[in-house]
Amino acid sequence: MKYNATLSLLLGLTLTFTAGCDKDDREQTPEPLPEPAVTYSRSIVYQDNGQHRDTTFQAKQLEAFVTQSAQSLSVGVQPATTTEGINFALERTKLPATLTGSYTLKTIGNGTLDADVNYYYDLPESRGGGTIIYPSSMQYVTGSLAISSYDAKRQLLSGTYTATLTGASDPTVSYGTFPKRKCDITVTGTFANVPLKQVE
Repeated sequence: MKYNATLSLLLGLTLTFTAGCDKDDREQTPEPLPEPAVTYSRSIVYQDNGQHRDTTFQAKQLEAFVTQSAQSLSVGVQPATTTEGINFALERTKLPATLTGSYTLKTIGNGTLDADVNYYYDLPESRGGGTIIYPSSMQYVTGSLAISSYDAKRQLLSGTYTATLTGASDPTVSYGTFPKRKCDITVTGTFANVPLKQVE
């Protein structure tokens, strides 16, 4: 009888201990991070005749990045083929701890606004190759970068962006083309659950 009671007691303690360990293991297993979701559309409208060249990239063709240093926070979106893309840079010291807000885009003649913008377009080798860059310091730009949420625990950023470059030179023709047609380039999209990476 004593043997059975001792055995039952040991068995009960073992089950309790095992259940407690299982619970601890469950609590320590981190939740899987949600998949990033990105959209990107670009429209080129020529000023001389209103002709459109519009492209909306499929989500699986896109990638986004967010990097942060003591000085800046950068958000970029581009097709995985890097045929074109856009990035925004904000002064980190001017942002709230939550990072959320709607930020205006700097433009030629007004560098006091919130975000520097660079739009870039890669020319195919058949048109001379290379990358054409349109920085907001040399371009008329309107639009905004909106950070809608920041998950500080998991370091994930979400938001929307829109930028219109007015009177830009046609990015689709070779460097040697002159004069280049003037156009308005508009890039819009969203980014969700993009990991924020710390950089030096």
